[in-house]
Amino acid sequence: MGKRFGLVIGLLVVIISMLVLFDRFAGEKRSEANKEAQSLITNEELSLARLKDKLLEKYIGIDVKTTEEKELVIQVVGGEDYFQSIKKDMESIAKNALKTSPLKDYPIVFERWEFTSLLDNNKIMGDDMNLLMEDLIAGLEAFDVYEYLVIENRTTITIQTTIKGATHEALELALRMEEAIKKIVQAKASQNTSYVINILNTQREKIN
Repeated sequence: MGKRFGLVIGLLVVIISMLVLFDRFAGEKRSEANKEAQSLITNEELSLARLKDKLLEKYIGIDVKTTEEKELVIQVVGGEDYFQSIKKDMESIAKNALKTSPLKDYPIVFERWEFTSLLDNNKIMGDDMNLLMEDLIAGLEAFDVYEYLVIENRTTITIQTTIKGATHEALELALRMEEAIKKIVQAKASQNTSYVINILNTQREKIN
């Protein structure tokens, strides 16, 4: 009788332990899913932003994107001779910048744009956007937590930082960054332009 009772208790302990482990595993999965749902910027977008930052360190009139065919497109504003002279160097920069990113196996395609009117948005991304991005990057580099910058559809500025968590200090720092961004936008962008500003922590959660 005692052995049977002990066996029953043993089985209950094993079952309870398995339930606890399953609940913990399910909780971790839910947490990961929640973080992914809260993320405002994908790994692909971060990789593109980092690549664009790298290219803008050396060149102007540059934009990058991906296609449904899983190609990485580097768009260059300039004449044919200039375009041909920088393609090889840009390809090298891109491969180094993306060698550990989700885009590392994407074939690189180049597109050349002519200098043209800023009103023709189908042919040129706009020198105004390039200048705004360069000014934003220069201003944000004063904050040692700045990582990447993405401007989406001329409506949203998203800043990836190395800020950890969402503490009171993290919020204060994010708000200081937001204020710096607003001042640059007010000084450089069109008066009719209004941007949504997102400051993201290391978990890619909006903290401002």
